[in-house]
Amino acid sequence: MRNQMIIERYKAVRFPILYLAALVAMTMGFFLGLLKLPSAWDTAAVFSETVRDTSGFFIYVLVAAWFAGNDFLNRTIHHEIKAGYGRFSIIIARTIPAIAIALLLHLAYIAATVIGFSIKNGLDSSILTVANLVWLLTVMLQICANICIVMLIVFALKKVLSGIAVTVIFTIVSCNVLRNFISDSVFRLTPFSLAQTGDSRTLALSAAVAATVIAVSLTAAYLVFKKAEIK
Repeated sequence: MRNQMIIERYKAVRFPILYLAALVAMTMGFFLGLLKLPSAWDTAAVFSETVRDTSGFFIYVLVAAWFAGNDFLNRTIHHEIKAGYGRFSIIIARTIPAIAIALLLHLAYIAATVIGFSIKNGLDSSILTVANLVWLLTVMLQICANICIVMLIVFALKKVLSGIAVTVIFTIVSCNVLRNFISDSVFRLTPFSLAQTGDSRTLALSAAVAATVIAVSLTAAYLVFKKAEIK
């Protein structure tokens, strides 16, 4: 798997869609902070607003699905199977870079929002707390869970375009539409909502649900991909 990870890291660094998506995410965040957020807020409030924001999730999953699904199109996965690589290692080798891509995009969005807000209103240190760090780490785990679901979809469909389409539609529905129809007590503990508050109970339950989703999604992806015929 080490050789696979080296190759996938190399591909991720040279994946042009990643840089375009980062530019879009940072532009969205910058102008949100500069033009839309109330001047009365401090940077801790800005952090709270952006760390739990799922409005740009469709961008994250689009890039992740494109990155992983492209290897079906160019037959890289076919060649890896022929070379004797295990199917679980093939999944993990794509999942880890895809997760890293999504995390970097979300962090870029948060940072750009804080920068845009600070240009107009000044920067304070209220964001620098242990509680906010734990909140951020929990949200990062939830993002990992979302990307694992993306990997399940991509490896089930085995096609880049359909994988992108299904994951983007799924994410828009689950992360943006369903919040209007599902009870907060249930939905807000799922990775589709992200942790809405930084209290210890919410973060603990959200982390537990995210870890479960990760385990179930990767297991399901392996079971589906294990029997799949790759041409």
